[in-house]
Amino acid sequence: MDEEMLPKFDYYLDESDPDVIVLRRQDDSFIAAFSARGATKEGIEQAAKEDYAKLLVEAQASGSLGLREADARKSRSA
Repeated sequence: MDEEMLPKFDYYLDESDPDVIVLRRQDDSFIAAFSARGATKEGIEQAAKEDYAKLLVEAQASGSLGLREADARKSRSA
C-alpha cells in the first residue's frame, strides 16, 4: 500500500490534570491515560501506535467493503 494512501493522524498530550496525562487524537478523541508520575515515552508511543494500527484496519475494512459492494452491483447489472 502506498504511504500516500495511509490516513494521517496527529496525537497530542493533554496535561491539564497534574496527576494524569491523556493521549488524544487531533479530533480530541481519548486514546489512553497515564499516571503523570509513571508515564514513559515508550508507553505513550506504544498507545499511539496501537491506536493508529486499529484505525488503519478500520479504514482498510471500510474501503474493501466499498469495493465488494461495487463489484456486487456490477455483477447484478451485467
